[in-house]
Amino acid sequence: MEPIKISFSLNDRIALHNHYLPMLKGGGLFVPTRENLNFGDRIQVQVELLSEKQKALVPGRVVWITPGGAVRSLPQGVGIQIIGEHQSRIQQYFEGLLGENLLQAPPKPCY
Repeated sequence: MEPIKISFSLNDRIALHNHYLPMLKGGGLFVPTRENLNFGDRIQVQVELLSEKQKALVPGRVVWITPGGAVRSLPQGVGIQIIGEHQSRIQQYFEGLLGENLLQAPPKPCY
């Protein structure tokens, strides 16, 4: 089965910090979406990092779901764990952009 394809944009490294999930083995991302996804679904996310003028194609697996109307007004979406043969390179790329910010809680986490 082909992975579900979703794309979204992040303005800057602060937004990346708010969406990045370092607690997942191999790293992960919170992906805002209204798509009806299930745990374990394979997903391919094209993330556009506007401040870096870069696009990253991130293969992942859904590991949690935030439904619409969640507490604390959290955005609807899914948490994906980065998977695939380039997982470590993608993780290193995101964590390299975040640098020492990874040692601090994100300013406005999406999860």
